[in-house]
Amino acid sequence: MNLGIISRNVGIALICTAIFMLLSAVVSAIYGFDSSFSPLVLSALITGIFGIFPLIFVKRSRDINTREGLAILLLAWLLACIFGMLPYVLWGGEFSLANAWFESTSGITTTGATILQDIESLPHGLLFWRSSSHYIGGLGVVVFLMMILPSFGSVRFRMSKMDVLDVSRENYHYVSNKYVRVIVTVYVGITILSFIALVLAGMPVFDAINHAMSVTATGGFSTRTASVAAFNSPLIEGILIFFMIVATLHFGLIYASFASRSFKVLRNPVTKFYLLTIVIAVAAVTLNLYFSGAVGNFLQAFRQSAFEVVSTISTTGFAIADTNGWPIFTTLILLFVAIQCGCSGSTTSGLRSDRVLILFQACRAQILKLAHPNAVVHVKTGQTIIERELVESVTTFTILYLFFTFIGSLIYSFFGFDLLESISVSVAMMSNVGPAFGSVGTMSNFAAVPALAKVILGFQMIIGRLGIVSILMVIPTFNKRY
Repeated sequence: MNLGIISRNVGIALICTAIFMLLSAVVSAIYGFDSSFSPLVLSALITGIFGIFPLIFVKRSRDINTREGLAILLLAWLLACIFGMLPYVLWGGEFSLANAWFESTSGITTTGATILQDIESLPHGLLFWRSSSHYIGGLGVVVFLMMILPSFGSVRFRMSKMDVLDVSRENYHYVSNKYVRVIVTVYVGITILSFIALVLAGMPVFDAINHAMSVTATGGFSTRTASVAAFNSPLIEGILIFFMIVATLHFGLIYASFASRSFKVLRNPVTKFYLLTIVIAVAAVTLNLYFSGAVGNFLQAFRQSAFEVVSTISTTGFAIADTNGWPIFTTLILLFVAIQCGCSGSTTSGLRSDRVLILFQACRAQILKLAHPNAVVHVKTGQTIIERELVESVTTFTILYLFFTFIGSLIYSFFGFDLLESISVSVAMMSNVGPAFGSVGTMSNFAAVPALAKVILGFQMIIGRLGIVSILMVIPTFNKRY
């Protein structure tokens, strides 16, 4: 691998990170040069210097292979998380090195889990940086790099293709350059619309900006310790539910729907499957909460279940209720949707609805084949025939996802988590959901988790965000030619 090319492009990603640190410092200045101003400015200078250094000494090159491209993405995310620690460490407070690593990684990977026990005590600049780290991660160092990668040929196309399954691109003309423009346009558009809607609903402007960035990135960092429950507003909750769903649909299909003034996004089989999953999960949780007596009345049961189900399946992680007090049936439903998550081509993580739908259809096809050995049975989603290579890719990803989730559960059980906590924490990290169950539930935090466990949790967040296959392809052992 050409280390010069890698360092140059990673440097550009660090410069982008430094810019958001400076924006956070501007916010700090607006609010009276609060205590986060100096840490943010110093962090931006340090990050910017490290980013500019390789640009000065390494010549620009258009020659890059896929493995180098993947190495750029991996190092860009990892270093963004490391340099993202600086504002927290320099500010102090609850931020030990382990806590700063956890908070920074949770932000950049859009996981939204936190170690903070009193979020309101943070200065405005630092609160804005937390939300900015979501915004960087949601839009993705991937997109930043795709806009400036030196290679505009097949490598760039293949890198952009990795996160978008063929079935998701149905009815959408796909071009690599256009895909970047589509992502940015939809991403910024959702942010602006959600911000305006939240302000009109009565949320203070500063809170609205932060929550708009978090909901668009499906991150979940809130400006309040009690998360969205602090506002106690059904209207705000309804707005967030709507935009959490929108932010987890395929951005290309959203763009095509607006460009053609049609409902292409709703006609897509993956979108239908995803929305049907939400409807079934919300109905099941609502009925269970109501008839079990866990919630006082049916309307309250529906309100809480709708928000928590959408927050979980979208991997946003906002909360309005303590799900630890819910029946085990609802816990299992939330665990399932946390594994499935939203659609490819969006800011969500996890298996994603595309893969789950293909797996269901592949199982159906296999059963039909066993019943009718001489029949020609295709794996189909809607009218699209799924190629065998894609089915195998989906199966491989699913097996690796479940394997790494199991390994994570074993590790966390070693640190003293009980069975439910171990499994739910591992799922929450792999899918970048954020809150889990038990001592790290929706109304809790990760402050009491041992320092070493926080470090491991951070690395699992990165694995979940970048994709297991992408990371393994960079490792020489998994990249040999046979």
